[in-house]
Amino acid sequence: FGPVSQSRHQRRARALSRARAEREFGNVPHSFVFPWGRVGSSARGLGRDLRRVLEPLTARDLRV
Repeated sequence: FGPVSQSRHQRRARALSRARAEREFGNVPHSFVFPWGRVGSSARGLGRDLRRVLEPLTARDLRV
């Protein structure tokens, strides 16, 4: 079976919900990713990658 089609009302409701959430929570970071203790370059790179994955609601330039 293919993907379930959505009605126009469902698509509009989801789009409005997404827009409302972005207005309300867009400027607030919801997660922080930072190393615990001394870590090597591989762990620092992994932390940067994880921030990119979680980016819409993550503090990007957090300094520890």
